[in-house]
Formats: sequence, C-alpha cells, structure tokens
Amino acid sequence: MNNDPPIQEIRPVVVPAQYYLFGPLAAAFLSLFPGMFAFVISNMIIQSFDPVIYFGLIVYVLSFVAIMFLMYLKCFMEPRKTVYRIFENKLEYYEGFLKRQQRTVVFDQVIDVQLSEGILQQTKQAGSIALITQQLVSSGEGKLSNRRIVLSNVPKPQETYELLRSLAIPG
Repeated sequence: MNNDPPIQEIRPVVVPAQYYLFGPLAAAFLSLFPGMFAFVISNMIIQSFDPVIYFGLIVYVLSFVAIMFLMYLKCFMEPRKTVYRIFENKLEYYEGFLKRQQRTVVFDQVIDVQLSEGILQQTKQAGSIALITQQLVSSGEGKLSNRRIVLSNVPKPQETYELLRSLAIPG
C-alpha cells in the first residue's frame, strides 16, 4: 500500500445558485406526482360531485418541502463530505452524504481530461473536470463505451485541470 502524501487535496465549493435555481424547479415538478395521486385518490374516496383539491394541495406542499430539504442536503451538505486527492499516478475521491462512495482512478487509464465551467459555477469561481478513461466493453451487443468520472464544483478549476492533464496525459 502506498502511503505517499497527495500532491493536492481538493474539496468542492458550495454553489448556492444551483440550489436556488434548480431546487424549486425540480421540487415543483416532482411534487406534481404525489399531489395528483392524492387528489385522485381523495376524490375517489369522498365520491363528491365537486372536486376536492385540499388533500392534493396539502400533499403537494408537503412533498415540495421534503424534496427541497433533500436538495438542500445534496447541494450544501454533500460537498462537505467530498474530497478529491490527487497523487502522482492516481486520483482518489470520496463523496456522498447519504451513500458514501470511494473510488480510485489510475492515470494510465485516462485518455482525455475535460474542463467545463457553467454560468452558475462561475459565480463561485468553480468548474467541473471530467476524466475520460479507456473504452470498456459494455453489456449490450458488444458496444464499447468510455467511462466518465466527473469532479464537480472544483475551486480554481483551470489550475486543477492543468495539473490533472499533465499527470494523466504526459507530453
């Protein structure tokens, strides 16, 4: 086992604009399903000639609040639990709030490094870096596919991109 210290240890930044923009949109859309279900079931039980929307609205609001809370955990708490460690020959990352995940990517397998900085990420000087690995055989019809590992909301993305690119693609 290699106990060398990492070249760089990165913790992603929190981008609140992602939560405030996408949170209500996702919650409003996803809450339609339980709200509509409660509306239909409550009207079937009551069997009134006039539709009763109260139960549907109550369930809609409750599910909206629950989804917004889960999105809050995803956007604000998960980055605190995420660490990207860059070594000379590999990248190790630990992420997840509710479900912890640990992975190692060996730079010998990386064929491309991509940097993207979204408009909302730019508000916090952050970006996403994707490592594309060699082709793997997929289960469907023998087609080949590349595996893509994304490091999200990385601070100072240009510097990290240059470091990863120099380590993964020498020359």
